[in-house]
Amino acid sequence: MQNSRWKAGSSEVHEALRDARIAAVMHAVEKVDAALVADEYAVFAAALAPELVVNNPGNIVAASAMVRQLNADGKIAYSQYERLLERASLRSEMVLLMGEESVVPKGRNPLAGQTVRRRFTELWRPEGERWLLSVRQATVVR
Repeated sequence: MQNSRWKAGSSEVHEALRDARIAAVMHAVEKVDAALVADEYAVFAAALAPELVVNNPGNIVAASAMVRQLNADGKIAYSQYERLLERASLRSEMVLLMGEESVVPKGRNPLAGQTVRRRFTELWRPEGERWLLSVRQATVVR
């Protein structure tokens, strides 16, 4: 069983995926989510823009260095990561993703072993041939 996956939540998202930039970002998302499940720190870290800022579910605004450290410390690690993509669109040169995710934290995460539902918003920006996560917001849904 694959422990990381995403699915389109509407016909509008399916249509948006025809754009090569959005499709490329979704490929990057697949790699990042799989890296979080497989404990591949370097793959996760490589997808983070230097200017990354995350309003995370722990009610902390974290810059790129802190996000990298939390992952290295086992606090951003999952045994399962699923996304329902409800919006995928272009914002100037960036790609906007919005939706809901269901994760099962592991490792040193305080919610390890529990299924956690979150709403998320992400902005990805291009850098050469790569796409980097520049902004992320995630809120736990009770």
